[in-house]
Amino acid sequence: MRNTDVAFGWRLIDAVIATGQKLRLEKLSKASPYIMVAPAFLLVSLLAVGIFYLGWLSIHSFDTFLFEQGPISTEQYRRLVEPPSGEFYLNTLTRTLVMSFLVTGFSMVLGVPAAYFIVRTPSRLLRVLVLVMMLVPFLMGEIVRTFAWFMILANRGALGWFLGLFGVEDGGILGTPFGVFVGMLQVSVPLVALLVLPAIRRIDPNLERAAATLGASPARIWRHVVLPLALPGLVASTVVVLLLNIAEYDMPAILGLGRFPFVANIIGNIYTLQQNLYLGSAFSLVLLVISSLLIMAPFALVRLYWRYFKERTS
Repeated sequence: MRNTDVAFGWRLIDAVIATGQKLRLEKLSKASPYIMVAPAFLLVSLLAVGIFYLGWLSIHSFDTFLFEQGPISTEQYRRLVEPPSGEFYLNTLTRTLVMSFLVTGFSMVLGVPAAYFIVRTPSRLLRVLVLVMMLVPFLMGEIVRTFAWFMILANRGALGWFLGLFGVEDGGILGTPFGVFVGMLQVSVPLVALLVLPAIRRIDPNLERAAATLGASPARIWRHVVLPLALPGLVASTVVVLLLNIAEYDMPAILGLGRFPFVANIIGNIYTLQQNLYLGSAFSLVLLVISSLLIMAPFALVRLYWRYFKERTS
């Protein structure tokens, strides 16, 4: 039976090859790169159509009583900045950006040394243990992870019980910006470490030893050797983590108890509760434009840094 299966498999392969020769597929070799990129181009085209539709909706007025589309207008964008609702939307946008930058900054401070430790530690067991701990947050869903933090930070949760052992009253972290910050940090730090790992692995340890031999302190080695050589990984991880934090939805809704919503939460409420696709589209496009600028800014700064570095070394 086994030989029959193998023989059938070879006959099938021969049939495929013969069919390809009859169809003269070798003539399509020049077009093969375009054929392979066609699915990605189709996906991007669909996303572009969706973004165009968002833009089309955002430049129309909307009758909230009759639920009818009005003429072309800047009404939706004016509602985002003008009283009485403008202050609320601007505060939400500011809160989202400030919290995202703070979480990303602390994640870089904690995640990059963790990645360096994983790469440079001589103990294989310790390396595997730290990597497993880094991967644990990604082995569960966003909702499960968020509710786990809810049980920890709740008034009668694990944190309150632990503080009670030392006679400290529960700090009431749940429902505060700090609670949201802690929940977001748990995911961002491992993500930064995992994204920076390849960049640090490419750094030759002999460069650090040479710098130490010449009298450089560990701080100067980090500043002048490790960080410049790992700069591409640092930029990529910063952009990825920052964008994920800006789009955060569950942490503000659950750990913040809805008191400190992010832009994603407000857009969701606009679509589902207000059923105002036009205002939601305008707010979505504003967030998209800001996110796009934040993606381009680090790469522009890196180019300026390398230009400045080359001018100093030339």
